[in-house]
Parts: sequence; structure tokens; C-alpha cells
Amino acid sequence: MKILLAFIFVVTISSCGNSNKAGEKYPDVVRTNFINSCAGKLAPEHKKNGECVLEAIEKKYSLADYTKIENDIKAGKDVSAFLAFTDSASRICFPKK
Repeated sequence: MKILLAFIFVVTISSCGNSNKAGEKYPDVVRTNFINSCAGKLAPEHKKNGECVLEAIEKKYSLADYTKIENDIKAGKDVSAFLAFTDSASRICFPKK
């Protein structure tokens, strides 16, 4: 099942093209997958915070860059720069009260 989902994701990304530049919104399927993966880890009232993190990622990384990072994560490669960036974005998007 996981292989099928990964295949669908890759086909969807490929069919959308990787022409997005940093600063452009990702295709809906990519955005939905990101938000859904965050929503599983967050309380429902924090969905907007997950969207905030995604918007920060979209501003910094093109779709091609983001897809490469996802592949690197799956392959166990070093993505510490991306993780540091998302940690920084999370601190902005999830301010302590």
C-alpha cells in the first residue's frame, strides 16, 4: 500500500510539472498531503499553523526543491538545513502564548 501511495505521489508531482518557483504555491495535491500529514500530529485548532509552515516552505523552496528534499528524507540523506528552516518557521507559526 505504501508503495502504491508513493507511486501516486510521484506520478502526481510529475504530471503537475516542477515548474513552480520558490514563492509560488505548490499544486493542491501537494498542499493537501502536507496539511493532512501535519493534521495527524496536531490538534484540529492548529491546522492554520500547519498551513503557515507550508507557506514558509513554499516561499523558500521551489516544488522541485521540495520534491528532492522529500526524496532525500525517504533515502535517509542529510536534510538538516531543511529541518532547521522548518524548525524556525514552526517557532514563528506556533508562537508561545
